[in-house]
Amino acid sequence: MYAVSVSPSLLPRSWWWQSVVSGVLASLGYVVGVVIESAGTLILRLTDLTISASPATETGLRWAAFLIFMIWFIRSVVQSFIHARSAAQLVDMPGPRISSIVLGLLGAFVLFHVIIGVLDALLWMLATLVTFLARWIPVWIALAVGCAIIVALLILLTSKVIIAGGVTFFSRKAWEMNNRTAKGIFRPEVPERSGSHHSLVSWASVGGQGRVFLGRGPSRHDIEEVTGREALEPIRVYAGMPTGGQTLADAADMVVRELERTGAFERAVIAVNTSTGSGWVDEWEVQPLEYLACGNCATASMQYSYAPSSLHWMTGLDHCVEAAIMLYQAVKKAVDGLPANQRPALYITGESLGAFASQAVYTDLADVMRQVDGALWVGTPSFTPMHQELTEKRHRGSPEVAPVVDNARHVRFATGPEDLRHDIYGRELGPWHFPRIIYAQHPSDPVVWWTGRLAWYQPDWMREKAGRDVSPSMEYTRIGTYLQVLADLPVAGRAPGGHGHTYHHELIPMWKELLGLGDAERPNTLPDGQWADDAMLRRIGHAISANIALSERQ
Repeated sequence: MYAVSVSPSLLPRSWWWQSVVSGVLASLGYVVGVVIESAGTLILRLTDLTISASPATETGLRWAAFLIFMIWFIRSVVQSFIHARSAAQLVDMPGPRISSIVLGLLGAFVLFHVIIGVLDALLWMLATLVTFLARWIPVWIALAVGCAIIVALLILLTSKVIIAGGVTFFSRKAWEMNNRTAKGIFRPEVPERSGSHHSLVSWASVGGQGRVFLGRGPSRHDIEEVTGREALEPIRVYAGMPTGGQTLADAADMVVRELERTGAFERAVIAVNTSTGSGWVDEWEVQPLEYLACGNCATASMQYSYAPSSLHWMTGLDHCVEAAIMLYQAVKKAVDGLPANQRPALYITGESLGAFASQAVYTDLADVMRQVDGALWVGTPSFTPMHQELTEKRHRGSPEVAPVVDNARHVRFATGPEDLRHDIYGRELGPWHFPRIIYAQHPSDPVVWWTGRLAWYQPDWMREKAGRDVSPSMEYTRIGTYLQVLADLPVAGRAPGGHGHTYHHELIPMWKELLGLGDAERPNTLPDGQWADDAMLRRIGHAISANIALSERQ
């Protein structure tokens, strides 16, 4: 199991995080070995079976078995090290070095002994309980009662103490972070932004992530300088965490009032973005639209929690879904209240937990196409029902990392921009009708591929080996692969753009295709889009990178 732990996974890890993975898997392997040994001993005892050999033969067999195992083990570790370095190159990250392997091994050794020590303590407690209870009840009943007590104690400690305490601690930290303003972020002056002096929403109320969203982004002059075309000031509206007896419905209504105040319903496009758990909105989902629409657009979002997405996965997702429904329905009702020929095109977007929650707004794909002009879902978590259903309906011959569904008439899964017009094997896709839905998902993104079924069943994406940035040397091991991909989650957002859970430049051409720029059948009043060629998309990408970097440096 240690050899499995250092074999290639989706993303390379630091030595200390690798120590955790290796220590847990090695402990699991040890426990399985002890169980097999105990079961074998019991069978031999019950069957009266004995195996004997001369002392010399026994010694020779022991040494032969030990040497064969060590040769295999060393070969496996060295091979895993070589393959892990090759896997790291596929995601443009540094591979493991000899020093990190050694440090990881030492850390795993320490953690292994800690885990085994805890298990030994639990077994000692169980033996003590059984001995005590066996004075009054049969041994087998005492064993059952003792096991029940130990399990109940573990559940109490993990759920009520460790998890609940951790959630409380991190929630408090998240609340503290929410009251801070990131470096380089300043209150907007233009009336087209929430939080400005003209806004119904105060700068203090939008929270830390809201201030980042409202304090970044291109101005009208920035867009004109990059595109060479006349532009409008892009609109961004945001409502912070409901407080003082307010509800999510009140926050959604405030977003609509801000859209009305800024004149957003007179723009060509309104994008409803479901934020992640802490209220974060990815600039790479918003700025491409603002440049490509020449500012003739509005983006609306709101905060529903202080806690990061990982805590919501542990404590429940209902709150996220409720917020997504409230926000979308409030905006949709306002749009539908306009004359049919004056309605802006309505798009819905979300990343990670935001992608999950925004898809929960709709009953199925047909419902999405009835209600919106397009959707961009980025890094959709594996447990999202609509994503699962569409993936299962994919055409034979299309891999799980990039399914082709219903001849790609409306929905397209893209590991990169090239997958919007061709499947992952380079075969040209048919006509793409409106409304268009895009699932952006990297083969190396553990958020998309980690699931409970991974513990016991090999997924299609591993069997098919179709992911461009996933090592073909990655092999499936029950439980082992599950824990490896789980351990990839915390480092997924640190991967370079285009890999892991980091989606950057590829979202620009995706927005272009989603809007139908350059397509005669586009369903909105945007410019024809012929100006947005590949060179222009690169200029927009550089401008977005510079805008984000500038705010971080200030």
